[in-house]
Amino acid sequence: MPGPGAVHIGPSDTDRYGWAAAPEEELAAASTRIARHIARARAGVVALLPVDGRRPLDDRVAPALMRLGEALLGFADGNVAVIDTWRTWPWGEAVEWGQTAAHRSRWLKPRILEIAPVPCGDSEAAAIALENALAARPQGLMTTLVNLAGYAARGAVPAALRLADAAVLLVPTRQSRRRTVAKVAAHVPDGKLLGAILIG
Repeated sequence: MPGPGAVHIGPSDTDRYGWAAAPEEELAAASTRIARHIARARAGVVALLPVDGRRPLDDRVAPALMRLGEALLGFADGNVAVIDTWRTWPWGEAVEWGQTAAHRSRWLKPRILEIAPVPCGDSEAAAIALENALAARPQGLMTTLVNLAGYAARGAVPAALRLADAAVLLVPTRQSRRRTVAKVAAHVPDGKLLGAILIG
């Protein structure tokens, strides 16, 4: 077990939030379209919900989270927070060993705050940690974007969706069948679904 001092876990920010092979123009257009819907809805917490595909989206959601956060900055003053999937907590910069706060936060970019709840061993504990972190997040945030990958079985809608005011589907292009997307969309409560982003 690591002793006192800094603990580094997971890949660098560039590896996690960067997306070298992404079709930037398409992603920017899709993110701007969804960001406009989020701004109009004044949604405080927005869940990014991956739809099942042959290749899981877990390793491709963080860049979409960042692009959507950047797009939101163009629609209103204020800051945006991002919370990546629970398996990443506490990836990134140094975390002090023995930290007991509801979450750790740091600025990834100007006006984009990363929040990482306390590390958890399973998705049920993570849902509770997420709820606590959302309740304790800083005042004045325009929107908090939450990656819900890994909170439920592939293709299922996680119970943690109840913590969000709105949801955006992330759909693997050329992988997801239309009926699979429709099934997930049907389980999102009325009025919460703001659209979808296609991920190559």
